[in-house]
Amino acid sequence: MRWADPLCEGPLHRHATDTARQKERAAYLAARMSIPMTETYRDLMGDDWRVDQCVHYDETILWFEADLFDQAILVYLLARLGAYRTRTRLSLICIGEFPGVHRFIGLGQLSADQLATLLPERRPVTPGQIRLATRTWEAFQSESPVALASIGGMRSSTLPFLPAAVRRYLAEYPSLRNGLSRTEQLALEAIAAGARTPREVFPRVQERERRPYMGDGMLYAVLRGLAAPRYPAIAGTHGRLPRLKDPEFAGHPLRLTDTGRRLLSNEIDWCAVSGVIRQIGGVTLRGPRPRWRWDTRRHVIVEQRSR
Repeated sequence: MRWADPLCEGPLHRHATDTARQKERAAYLAARMSIPMTETYRDLMGDDWRVDQCVHYDETILWFEADLFDQAILVYLLARLGAYRTRTRLSLICIGEFPGVHRFIGLGQLSADQLATLLPERRPVTPGQIRLATRTWEAFQSESPVALASIGGMRSSTLPFLPAAVRRYLAEYPSLRNGLSRTEQLALEAIAAGARTPREVFPRVQERERRPYMGDGMLYAVLRGLAAPRYPAIAGTHGRLPRLKDPEFAGHPLRLTDTGRRLLSNEIDWCAVSGVIRQIGGVTLRGPRPRWRWDTRRHVIVEQRSR
């Protein structure tokens, strides 16, 4: 089975039941990706149900990569599967490189023969991995990023790719210098450097990520957010640019607005300009002075006290 819910973005609040969490995620994904909520909710329920069926199989093998998209899903699954560890065999394959692949991005780059070489390398999931994953999943859902920042600052042989992935996640908090997330910053810089459409912006952003984790649809959603506020950072020739579906949006001409140029020169702050409420895991950021910011110079989360 595949897991498609991008747990690396959007709300991840603590809920008393799976149903409540699934509904929150379905509502977010439906609005973010312009997809039907009922169908999305059904898919999320089905995914959790299929994971829980691990007890009916001889072995469940988790195939994952080092990037943020995969690591966020991995900690959720390990935390969930921990309840079944004594009733079935759980194994893990998680890689950040592959021999002969110059820039390894993901398992999708590998041929069937290359993938087959990984199967004998799988290792049993350990109690330590389940404990760290459970701790991290709890931190993702916390109303404060402090616990997550602690995990991002550690070194781990248990889940070696996790700390770097968490640091990349924290970089999506609004920056101290202009209120942009790292992805928003990279996207505007790509347009300023000559990328003319969302389709051209995507590979330029990917090239600047150490471990790319976004699909094109995820990046297009970020671009729509930059085009949507009262004072948008980007614009196009279509009057309702943020509402275009992916096939049309991907090839639509983009340009920086005066707001976008001033953001890149750090003259203004996106939090103050956009008025957008951001949901990052269990944290909700509101208003022109959100409580939590990302310091792009020191690479740490900073708390801003209310005036």
